[in-house]
Amino acid sequence: MKRYKVIYNPTSGKEEAAIKAFQMSRVIMESEDIEFTFYATKCKNDAMTKAKEACNEGYDMIISCGGDGTVHEVVNGIMQSENKTKLAIMASGTVNDFAEQLKIPRTYDKFAAMVKNAKSKKVDIGKINDEYFVNVVCGGSFTNIPHTVTIEEKTLFGRYAYYFHALFELPEQLNKTYKIKYTVDEKVFEMNSHLFIINNTLGAGGFKYLCPDAKVDDGLLDLVIFEKATHAELIQIFTKLFNGQHIKHNKVHYFQAKNIIIESEDDSLVVDSDGELAGKMPIYVTSDNKGLNIIIP
Repeated sequence: MKRYKVIYNPTSGKEEAAIKAFQMSRVIMESEDIEFTFYATKCKNDAMTKAKEACNEGYDMIISCGGDGTVHEVVNGIMQSENKTKLAIMASGTVNDFAEQLKIPRTYDKFAAMVKNAKSKKVDIGKINDEYFVNVVCGGSFTNIPHTVTIEEKTLFGRYAYYFHALFELPEQLNKTYKIKYTVDEKVFEMNSHLFIINNTLGAGGFKYLCPDAKVDDGLLDLVIFEKATHAELIQIFTKLFNGQHIKHNKVHYFQAKNIIIESEDDSLVVDSDGELAGKMPIYVTSDNKGLNIIIP
């Protein structure tokens, strides 16, 4: 009998994660001989610990049920184990950028069909210093927002809670820039920047074409730098974010690289990794080519 470990965040997605997880397992068990074990996360890094344990205990699949933060922890747990168990991502959080980029079904019945089919693909994951990330590392303007939104606000307003906080801080965020030194493979330069984004997939933060040339299995990370600009220029850039045309603006710089180093002496620069605080400068970011085995449609 196959054994699947379901790790779910009970506060994710307006507290719907548990319901979706149990509905999914019921559908699968109607036709498949599979033993499900459920675990509700209780604190920070809990999902990481349980994912590592599941790998070491020989589970056939780990199912992460929550948002990007839950996936982030589960992936770090998997990567800490020698046995890299296959991962299925049941998107149930406020933000589900990575699952959306992989076109993972949102409804429990379609997700169950995907799990039963068990088609897998090896995809890249990123590494920032000693920690892994699945989708995005960013620093600069607005990157503090995910850490100011409360669980209660996310439960009540969903993704819009982030937008409300961003609007409230808009004047201050638009006027702030950071002096940053970038090492992009062998290229080294400094730039006053509003924001930098290092992405593993096409999109992040609700913008589907943030890195329009990105591929999840090419062994490269995509870096977008928003150079210091006037308010008028920033408005121009924002309107182009929705179709990927922002990279043609002269204040936007786009690179693809295997290794990226970010350095800054500005202590106010917040760095975020998949919605989690990523620590202090400098940061060393690299791509682990096809390092993660994901269940896909």
